[in-house]
Amino acid sequence: MRYTDFKIVETKLREAGEVYVIGDSHAKAMGGANNLASNGARLSAIATQANNVPNGATVYMTGGHNDVPAGTSPQQIASQVQSIINTLQGKGCTVNYILFPEGSSNTKQEQMGPTRQAITTAVTVGKDLEGCSLSDGIHCQMSSYTGIVNASAPSNDPIGNKMDSDNDIAQGLEAGPPYPPEQVDDVKALQTRLEELGYSVGNTGIDGKYGPRTERAVAAFKRDNNVTPATGNSVNPAASATLATATKVENPTPTGNNSRYSSEPLGDLADVANLAQAKEVVEEFLGSTITDNDMNMLVRATASEASRHNRERAAVTAVILNRVRLNHNNYGASIPAQLEAHNQFQAVTGTSKNGRQASDGYTNMTTRTAGEVIGTIIQNLPGQNRTWRNFTSNIPSAYGPGTDIGFLTTMRNSPGAQVIGQTVFGTA
Repeated sequence: MRYTDFKIVETKLREAGEVYVIGDSHAKAMGGANNLASNGARLSAIATQANNVPNGATVYMTGGHNDVPAGTSPQQIASQVQSIINTLQGKGCTVNYILFPEGSSNTKQEQMGPTRQAITTAVTVGKDLEGCSLSDGIHCQMSSYTGIVNASAPSNDPIGNKMDSDNDIAQGLEAGPPYPPEQVDDVKALQTRLEELGYSVGNTGIDGKYGPRTERAVAAFKRDNNVTPATGNSVNPAASATLATATKVENPTPTGNNSRYSSEPLGDLADVANLAQAKEVVEEFLGSTITDNDMNMLVRATASEASRHNRERAAVTAVILNRVRLNHNNYGASIPAQLEAHNQFQAVTGTSKNGRQASDGYTNMTTRTAGEVIGTIIQNLPGQNRTWRNFTSNIPSAYGPGTDIGFLTTMRNSPGAQVIGQTVFGTA
């Protein structure tokens, strides 16, 4: 949204009443200047939040999610949600109820679906978060919440759309510092779109600051989409129009930004039920069959060696399999042989030869983590480099006494090297 559009919207908001957000952690993640939500809030607490909303406000509300594990029945929850909404509407408020996703890792998970159905029957749902890419089996990734609390006047569309007739995405923005507060929402929209297209804006995430990390992401996007000028210090009309219609390229230009997590959606692939499919993908990449135990070790090692970055995990899997296929350093042409080789992966897998214990992440991998690794193997392994044999941290501070930081330089300079997430992959 351009600055002039922002001021028009701001004026309309003053005329229509303020915007308030109430609810639990889902509502808290939506942001907004008047966000009264609190993590873990049950409907009794949300009713108190509603009492602090002034007459005539536009309200975005979540609620009921935390009442399920407390043992409240779906019908009781729906009735309480309806009561809070009725109270707000009695104060002249316009209420937009945002329905929480069913998720996959909730306490009393079996009651989430019936509760959602009961709420849907009792009240009008402004937006249903079902189908979002989950970050922890309970909550959506942050990008799913961005833009719900929209700076626009109430309309027949309870969630609203950006008031920009040209459908521009952050046109006219320029890199800072400074970072004008009136541009925060636009920069967040820009960062969210870049992440959706595979251009990491760095480990600071969707923060509304058009700084060096976002500048690198814009530059990478422009290069891949032939937008000129190719610098990332501004979003010109050509870049804005292209952002609005672009589709993800097969191999996006790396931004050079470190990211703790890739927002690349895995959807239903992130499920341990897909283990057999993932094994088939691994066998095709490897060119030979493996045992169930081999697959178990591979998933655990990948989960322990990589951050929660989808493509980083897939690249770690690729390196292990490349070593097996090439019988790297004559350690052996099997997954166990490579993972248990001396001075290779035993910090993660342990070794029976010297009694070294496996890492906790390897031994006690969670079902959610296993599902994420399985999903990214299915989605991302087929496109990984088949020559990489090594990886190392791309963070210099990770190299303490007794470690060889020179290997980082060697890896960075190796043919075909690439930084993915926090890790350098290459042939060295």
